[in-house]
Amino acid sequence: MLQKSKAVVLVKLEAGGYSVDPVPTAAANAILCSAPEVESLGRRIERANVKPHYGAQTGFNIGEGVKVSFSTELKGSGAVGTAPEIGPLLRACNFTETVTPDTKVDYDPNSDASTGESVTIYFYRHNILHKVSGCRGTFGVELKAGEYGTIKFDFTGLWQGPVDQDIPADPVFNSTDPARFLSAAFAIDGYSAVIENFKFDAGNEIARRNSANAQTGILEYFIKGRSIKGECDPEAVALATKNFWSMWETSAQVALSATVGGAAGNKCVITAPKVQLDVPKYGDRENILTYALPIIFTPDAGNDEISLSFQ
Repeated sequence: MLQKSKAVVLVKLEAGGYSVDPVPTAAANAILCSAPEVESLGRRIERANVKPHYGAQTGFNIGEGVKVSFSTELKGSGAVGTAPEIGPLLRACNFTETVTPDTKVDYDPNSDASTGESVTIYFYRHNILHKVSGCRGTFGVELKAGEYGTIKFDFTGLWQGPVDQDIPADPVFNSTDPARFLSAAFAIDGYSAVIENFKFDAGNEIARRNSANAQTGILEYFIKGRSIKGECDPEAVALATKNFWSMWETSAQVALSATVGGAAGNKCVITAPKVQLDVPKYGDRENILTYALPIIFTPDAGNDEISLSFQ
């Protein structure tokens, strides 16, 4: 009997080229995750032949791609200057990895299309294996006071049918505990707002590059655009103290920063040089007046609208 709760996700960068299977292993490429899902993407080609009787026409079902989604913890590797377990995932979302030995590992957005990095995902749903190559994707981060941060990843890759394969019995995961969103030094426009929640979404647009020479008609999936947006919920204060309405009305571009964790090797510093507000709305938290502030992350020099630095 197959069980849904038994699942393993392995991810490895396709160093040999797009859609070239690098053969991820349970010992080196397992991703600690929750709520993993796999969805086949396809279409049906209908036939419109006329006949002397009623009835549905036969058609052709075509598998074109596979979508894989799951959530991970936002945490470092436990060693300063060593990439986190989720590093390959961020790289396949068009975020460039820059390692400064013994200091930090930075992830900054890039605008590469078909030259961007990609991963192969082995998704085990108990003893059924989906091998999904040529995966590129997007992600969203959610942070809440007192809780550990989570990242929801969505990847799309080329179609390959599932096969019977025993689930790995002993995948090796990074053992570092996730840091909680505490002592976060959250600031927007230099103002240390009292917030409970902060979230943002990379907003990558995944597109398909069609080709008659490809096995499924799709040569590759690529990232054709990006629009990073987020939200936070600061307590309302006197306008003389902080006027978010004025920030919105004047289209001010301001800096934003937040830190998750504090231990060396398990700290993630999130910075954005020029964010703008969309229309503020009122909210409440335990009858305390708050704002719901939609945030738009805009670039400064380009490919710098946000940075994740693991330190």
